[in-house]
Amino acid sequence: MTAQPIHFPRVLAGPILRRVEAERVIVWLASSEPLHLELRIEDGNGIQLGSSQACDSPIAQPMSAVPARQQTVLLGKSLFIHLLEAQPSCIGQTFPLDTLLFYRLYDFSYQAEFDLSPLALNGFTLPSFYIPSTLTVIAYGSCRKAHGLSISDEGIPQTTDALALLAQQLTQYPHDFSQRPSHLFLIGDQIYADDVLAPLMRYIQQAAAQLIDYVSILPDAEFANDDLSQLALTRRKQIASQLGFTTIAKNAHVLSFGEYAILYLIALGNRLGFEFTPDLSNADEVSLQGFLDSQADIRKVLANMPTYMSFDDHDITDDWNLNRSWYDRVRSSVSGTRVIAHALTAAWAFQAWGNEPRNTPEKFINIISEHLSDPLHPDKAQRYDFHTWKFRRWAFSLATQPPIIVLDSRTQRDFGVNNQPPQLMDRYALDGLRAEWMQLKQSLAIQDSQTVTPIFITGTPVFGFSTIEWLQFMLYHLGVILGNIWLPFSASGLDVEGWIANRRGFSNFLDTLLFKLGLRSATFLSGDVHYSFVNRANYSNRSNLCQAQSAHNSWQQSPSLECLQLTSSALRN
Repeated sequence: MTAQPIHFPRVLAGPILRRVEAERVIVWLASSEPLHLELRIEDGNGIQLGSSQACDSPIAQPMSAVPARQQTVLLGKSLFIHLLEAQPSCIGQTFPLDTLLFYRLYDFSYQAEFDLSPLALNGFTLPSFYIPSTLTVIAYGSCRKAHGLSISDEGIPQTTDALALLAQQLTQYPHDFSQRPSHLFLIGDQIYADDVLAPLMRYIQQAAAQLIDYVSILPDAEFANDDLSQLALTRRKQIASQLGFTTIAKNAHVLSFGEYAILYLIALGNRLGFEFTPDLSNADEVSLQGFLDSQADIRKVLANMPTYMSFDDHDITDDWNLNRSWYDRVRSSVSGTRVIAHALTAAWAFQAWGNEPRNTPEKFINIISEHLSDPLHPDKAQRYDFHTWKFRRWAFSLATQPPIIVLDSRTQRDFGVNNQPPQLMDRYALDGLRAEWMQLKQSLAIQDSQTVTPIFITGTPVFGFSTIEWLQFMLYHLGVILGNIWLPFSASGLDVEGWIANRRGFSNFLDTLLFKLGLRSATFLSGDVHYSFVNRANYSNRSNLCQAQSAHNSWQQSPSLECLQLTSSALRN
């Protein structure tokens, strides 16, 4: 490319407030150079309550000191991802609940604080947050495509990022915890890796080559002449199809780790400063400009709300792990395997790591770093592909009141036989859910599961809109009869991966909640389907074999699970 080299700022993205508990506060940051930082938590009077320094360390340390609770991973020549974990100043203490708290970032290299005032809400000079004793208001959403549209409450299409509306609410109610959400959950499709508009894709190609600074060529010999930094957009679509991807989006697909990384950096606030001149007759380009114009507000939202993220298919590629044939086709391609590995690495670095850092073994981080620092080494590449595909610690939980469990219904599917819709969580995933619940019961001192209504967050609705699901089910089976020769009736065309599409998997999941976890009520938060609705349902299984037959467990008398399903419309799609 003949474009001028891009000058990257020191801070590429963030700070983003991630996991927040009474015992710890975690902030995520991406930078273009090494940073030695300290995270300091204080109350409204400026009194320091905790920091990322060890409890027995002095507050001020020499310039060369590396903070005790800073984790940093190098993912490219100019890409450093940092996690800072602040703990209370004294062992045994906790951060106060239902109290407005603030945080600072001190830079040891420059012996100065970061200027965080642009991220502060009106009336404050620092980002703020609170830790609720009981959840009252949270925010959640999914499906945030850079050039997508969102719809106002009046039904009018708008180009402003819907997530930016949170900035208005935070600014309006900074002290009112009955109106200010305590948590933000982004529950899938934070990026659309398979649908990148041309002006953005051309920038991503150039920026990725500079940020990561290593050869960007897919490993199969047939792609040896395809330098991804120079690849024509039409050729990208051809390659995506050759790799077994089934996306039908008209725009480009990112393929290298650097490209995924740049797309995240833009979606998480665009500190890179990407800009372009839109064609005002092109609705997609006008919408992309509206997305970029909203990013200052997005940076403010992410800095002032504990933010938790879980991926869905578009974060990787459309139809990811849709069914057995999709999985086998992509897994049999060395290059297809590599692209998915890059996508999973980016999802880990930009989304999952901050949800619960303790879920990531050091070995996994080392395997990623070793490959990205030496991408042509075959053994390192093999380990990278295998361990990213087989990583299973994406789900996590929060010991809030009520407790929250964020499910992974993408990487532990049971594809069954032939090409039927999959069970979204196999038996090992359900066992993991049971283990998570045992830990929550211990943390929250729950004596009886029947007295608790936990919140489960999952990409696709557990109880969907029945009319649409019935129609989808019928059209899919018509497509099977026709041999899936007509794409709109194929599993990919119909996006057949709802919980109910595999009734065995659906009942196995709900039986786990009802009989193994012992719940009598549950709330589900979902997105994905691009329309919003509320469902109430009662689930029972009179053929329950999990417990011995008794007067309270028979074909005539079976416990039931009372369910509330809340499904959001798309943020931008």
